[in-house]
Amino acid sequence: MPNVTFSNSGQNVEVEKGESLQNVIQDNGWPIPFGCGTGICGTCLVRVLKGKENLSPIDETEKQTLDAMGSNDGEHRLACKCLVQGDVTVEQ
Repeated sequence: MPNVTFSNSGQNVEVEKGESLQNVIQDNGWPIPFGCGTGICGTCLVRVLKGKENLSPIDETEKQTLDAMGSNDGEHRLACKCLVQGDVTVEQ
């Protein structure tokens, strides 16, 4: 089972493969806000420190939002659009 680590606190949780990163964050009370939940508002922007390859691919909606935010740099993702496929470390 994959592990998701929140670097701000060092908290690490084991999750089911395919779990939504948004659910992991909300279930564990990590202080990352969510607005629309569809990848349009950009409030759930996280920096992926490790395991970028272990998240679902960026879809067109997420790409457009990241582009508009100036954050389409390969390090940032919108948590609401990510499915966890393997170990990953994120920060707010």
